[in-house]
Amino acid sequence: MLRSITSVLAAIGLSGSLVAGAAIRRHDVPERVQANPYLRVSIARWNIDTYSPDAERIFDQIQTQGVAVFRAQPGFVSYRLMRENKTTTFAVAEWESEALGVAGAEKYRAWMRDAGIMDRIALETHTGQIVASSH
Repeated sequence: MLRSITSVLAAIGLSGSLVAGAAIRRHDVPERVQANPYLRVSIARWNIDTYSPDAERIFDQIQTQGVAVFRAQPGFVSYRLMRENKTTTFAVAEWESEALGVAGAEKYRAWMRDAGIMDRIALETHTGQIVASSH
């Protein structure tokens, strides 16, 4: 098949070096050029009822101010917060890379400390590279 592609490219005046360039495997491309989407999943155990007016106020604060902190960070892709039950939430944040995700998450946690949210939760965070996605 490569021979037939090379023939077609030669017929339209493109060199064989272009074919070689198009055949570069992902691991041959420098890491800074590769897209390494990164996900952070945090499970929060709350010391207040997540259905209480206090929790609803905090969720509104996260939706407005917290999401604004995320959006201001380089490499931020998306954020979702899910309430599982009256004591547990799951937060999922997607970033363009691990380095940007680590830096952005620290800025967000600093905001949560300043807002008093960290006084209400104990966090367990799991991180890793995204290996399959719907978008």
